[in-house]
Amino acid sequence: MHRTHEPAFWAGRRVLVTGHTGFKGAWLTCWLRELGAEVYAVSLPASVHETPLWDALAVEGVQDVRDDVAGTEWLAGAAAFKPDVVLHLAAQSLVSEGYRDPASTFRTNVMGTVRVLELVERLPELAVALVVTTDKVYDVRQPTPFREGDFLGGKDPYSASKACAELVTQSWPHLSGRVVTARAGNVIGGGDFALNRIVPDIVRAWSAGETLVLRRPLAVRPWQHVIEPLLGYLLYAEDVANGREVPPSLNFGPDPTQAVPVQALVEHAAGQWTALRSGAAPRWEVEPDPVMEETHDLTLDASRAQQGLRWGNVWGWQEAIDRSLQWYVRAADGERPADLVREQIADYVGQAEAGR
Repeated sequence: MHRTHEPAFWAGRRVLVTGHTGFKGAWLTCWLRELGAEVYAVSLPASVHETPLWDALAVEGVQDVRDDVAGTEWLAGAAAFKPDVVLHLAAQSLVSEGYRDPASTFRTNVMGTVRVLELVERLPELAVALVVTTDKVYDVRQPTPFREGDFLGGKDPYSASKACAELVTQSWPHLSGRVVTARAGNVIGGGDFALNRIVPDIVRAWSAGETLVLRRPLAVRPWQHVIEPLLGYLLYAEDVANGREVPPSLNFGPDPTQAVPVQALVEHAAGQWTALRSGAAPRWEVEPDPVMEETHDLTLDASRAQQGLRWGNVWGWQEAIDRSLQWYVRAADGERPADLVREQIADYVGQAEAGR
């Protein structure tokens, strides 16, 4: 049976979340409030590139601070909040944006992490800080699946900046035992509207009756629903805060056998889309000469998280896609996004507790 989070741990807990307006941050913050946590949240002011999910969720009771996490002005207010737990998700999270603006990518992802660690230094009573990076922190010259002890690297600005965030965290003095890093990626789910991500691209194209363009249809990725790693983050934070012995970094990803090419995901999504929406058959084509360089095969070994946290995937990649597309279609048909998030979290937790 998979382990699930301890609601009593989070009820009334003071939690600082950075990046709460992003896709993963919005799901996580909604979940924390459902658990009764007091949340102080810091994200950049709204921009044309920001996902609209946070506003659509309308999460109540959150101290919503809009500031640049790589700056210093937000630190005093966050310190005064005296968080018990810090969950650092704020980042420039797109490979494509990293190519377009590498300087801003490094500033946000590296200096943002530096600011969080400066805050942790000021909070001697803090139980745990979890720094979220990505599956793309590994040097791709190594064989897959990547393990936590493998060499870090990055051939593009986004990947390299997140590897730097890992190194900054690992090398920061006097914080060992309280600060850990979580590596997950290729997360899908309802409410992600970022550009150049496969599921949002699918929804945008097929909703408009247009042809989906695939950059690299044979690229293999460890697809997982957004709830999967978020539950892992909660379990990881609980264990550190409770003084349990855990590794300083953990991978959160599906079994390597669950990793499939982009084209397989699209083919399955087309069948689900046809079942959900009548009309023209979903279409896709391959971009003949993609500009962005991307890793062909990216899979993770998550056995340490599986064994140490008793965390594991509940939804396979097909169900993750089905749940994601159902979310978008139901939201487009007028259902409240917050209700859909809560429903899917409850379904997931219930299935995890049943040992599915």
